[in-house]
Amino acid sequence: METPSSLEIHPAAHPSLEVRRAGFTLDHPYLEHCWTPILGPSSVLLLRRAAELWRDEMPAVIDTAELSGQFGLGRSAGSRSPFSRTVARIVRFRFAEWSGPDSLDIYTEVRPLRERDLERVPDWCAARHDEHLTNQIEALSTQSHGVPTAPSASDEALDDAAQMAQRLEEFANAQMPTRTLGRTR
Repeated sequence: METPSSLEIHPAAHPSLEVRRAGFTLDHPYLEHCWTPILGPSSVLLLRRAAELWRDEMPAVIDTAELSGQFGLGRSAGSRSPFSRTVARIVRFRFAEWSGPDSLDIYTEVRPLRERDLERVPDWCAARHDEHLTNQIEALSTQSHGVPTAPSASDEALDDAAQMAQRLEEFANAQMPTRTLGRTR
């Protein structure tokens, strides 16, 4: 698909309820630390820039040649241009979806890497994944184990957060190979 000359970028909730509840935000270091080797630097930059653009205007409407030039990708928006491939990559990896011919919905949450993704990233990135995921699990666990003063509508959300924290913890414990100096044990 050829990228339009002007692109309307909308924020959108991730289609997965679990990612919406426990995923990382686009401005969280997890995106850069863990997804860059898979998505590539221009895709990560596009996702981060979208979050910045939404602070000024929602949806963000931007000239694609201008945005491509800001990323050092040239000013072409043809179907084989670096910028078009960048957009195609974030759609292919389910960070976004086309909602119209010149309208792109970018998900506001980032899912954790899967085991098969972890096999593709350098050791440093896998170690950052472990750190960020552990911190995310702890934050969800703390949030879900807070003592509410009275029953409220958020009790169900807290239960869901506790279940998500449990699943993330099980995922981290069961699927994380130990990495040492380029080798998996």
